[in-house]
Amino acid sequence: MENYFEASLFDELEPLYPDTDPKKGKNLHMIATASNTYAGVHIMLSGLTPGKFVTFEVIPPTRKTVLTKDDGTIMESYTEDQRYKLFELLPLPVEVNTGAVSRTEWMDGMINDSVIRRAPFTVYDVLRPCINVITAQGAVMALAFRCKVDANERELKKWEFIITHDGVSKRLTFEVEIFPVQVLEAGVKDHKYVNWISCKGIADYHHTPLFSDEWYNIFEKYLRLGKYGRQNMVLLPAELYFEIQEGTCRLNEEKLDRLIAILDKVGIHWIEGGQFARRKDGKWESTQAEIQITHRIIPGEGEKELADMCIQLYTYLKKHNLTKRWFQSFMDEPLDYLADTYVTGIQIIKENMPEIPILEATIARESIAGTVDYWCPTINKYEKYREFFDSRHEKGDHILVYTCLDPAGNYCNRLLDQERIRQVWLGWAPALYDNIEGYLHWGGMFMNQMDFYRLSAPLPDITDYDTSRQGCLPAGDPAIMFPGFYEVYSSTRLEAHRIGLEDLVLLEKLKQQEPIWVEELIHMVFRRYDEYEKDVAQYRKVRRLLLEKASKELR
Repeated sequence: MENYFEASLFDELEPLYPDTDPKKGKNLHMIATASNTYAGVHIMLSGLTPGKFVTFEVIPPTRKTVLTKDDGTIMESYTEDQRYKLFELLPLPVEVNTGAVSRTEWMDGMINDSVIRRAPFTVYDVLRPCINVITAQGAVMALAFRCKVDANERELKKWEFIITHDGVSKRLTFEVEIFPVQVLEAGVKDHKYVNWISCKGIADYHHTPLFSDEWYNIFEKYLRLGKYGRQNMVLLPAELYFEIQEGTCRLNEEKLDRLIAILDKVGIHWIEGGQFARRKDGKWESTQAEIQITHRIIPGEGEKELADMCIQLYTYLKKHNLTKRWFQSFMDEPLDYLADTYVTGIQIIKENMPEIPILEATIARESIAGTVDYWCPTINKYEKYREFFDSRHEKGDHILVYTCLDPAGNYCNRLLDQERIRQVWLGWAPALYDNIEGYLHWGGMFMNQMDFYRLSAPLPDITDYDTSRQGCLPAGDPAIMFPGFYEVYSSTRLEAHRIGLEDLVLLEKLKQQEPIWVEELIHMVFRRYDEYEKDVAQYRKVRRLLLEKASKELR
């Protein structure tokens, strides 16, 4: 019987589906990248016989090591470069497309033409580490290859893949042109970037009791993956280190000590102190707030409690020399309805936590002006009200941006039915918008109420026959990191965002020397958050221009 086993390479920024035809891929795929970054390619297989092995032989390039002996003699040695990893790509479902205006098409009732495919469908997204021998579970399979690259001079390195299944072998080639300009790992001076991680979600999905040794270990794994993706800020929710004792909130210093120690170990500098309060009863148009832990109301008994919590936390921050690393949030997405209450809360925080800046994902603007130090509007609201935010910047405020279930349509976001190039442009945009200095997303992994493989809406109770999904989240919104068995998995969207942020390092450095050239380069592929190039090949061409210029000017 004739064997129809096929294998080919695809750019890691191109979406892959279980029905992607490998014949549309390449036997040789080439990219260019900076030194000290990660190069990747995806592998699509079809015609597999379930139950039979697929084996992957990787033939790496050589790596030169230079040693200087005590007598000044220079020794060179060459070894195989084994700094690579292989991942099996797992598909995730898109039940309904992102909306044309907001959330999903089920909610806004409009057709969104700016999606990669009409729902329902599945798309490969999760990267699960694997070994070089895999049992085929079905007729198709997709894999991801990642390698760490560096070079002291412009250099072409080649990886050969020999993929064998049922006695048939395919040979594929991945070539990486490495430019000598370096991108160092994200640090204090880099673009601020935070993904929120659900602490309860870690406990639920990894079956580890909250605050157990296993929980702290997995929390560290999430931060390590975040750091790999260039995250340099972490949200520490207040409920992690405040607890109710005799009816009042008390700071547990031992818990906060351990959390800070993990951040230091991983190398993440900035800390966002989680919101002290939320809307009363969770009602969107509420004019009152309630303390997250005790539910005491502001205005009411909550003001005294908030002040006491601030005093305890600020004392701790001063004691441990953390005041220059800490940002504090009061309440997520304040609205005009809540402006008076919000201003009251901020006044209490600033009175009791002097020198600690307020960072908030914001919806209200004029009604809370003068209270927020680090504004964080959604990217579409930043563009729509740029005059307001620029005026706040002129007064000394700072600007971050965020995305979540909004904006929808053709805006850049990190949703499953969108091009992966959109996440790259989230990295490039701050080089065009001078005042943007950070990015926030609530959905690092916030699936405590959501099924792992069903990312649009929570599953109903087993006896609940109401199938309404009007309020569901866009597919992929709650997570770009995924729980495995005592492990944490990356995603194609996290990887794409990392690539964009690596590019941003070079763009920002070049901008200091060649601002006009950088602006012209960016405009070749990105003009606004909803106006940009979607062709990955065009991005690769422009990125090469960036690498050539950066290697010439920044070495």
